[in-house]
Amino acid sequence: MTQYTMGDLNVDYPEVNRHWHENSESYAGGDCLLTALRDGWVISDTVFREEHWHAGVRLVTVYHFTLKRGDETCVMPVVTNPYIHRLVRSSSLEVVPMNDNKRVRSE
Repeated sequence: MTQYTMGDLNVDYPEVNRHWHENSESYAGGDCLLTALRDGWVISDTVFREEHWHAGVRLVTVYHFTLKRGDETCVMPVVTNPYIHRLVRSSSLEVVPMNDNKRVRSE
């Protein structure tokens, strides 16, 4: 499990609380992940990467983070943005393509 402090996340943003639940939204934003981490959720060491190509020219990447807090577990699909991209690149998380059996290191 990868546990971060706010200093580790290079967060210098105003206090933002953005709740996310899988029954209300298909995808979360980086602000939802940040709120979950502030609320004590911990990212598991493996993250799954899903790629969506639009018209064959525009890539949208979704990272599926498994989060744990006590006995609770949830999977939060987060649409990438510069903050999420930096978090994944600068961490020790193992990134695995969702549609590929080969394991790869983060981008």
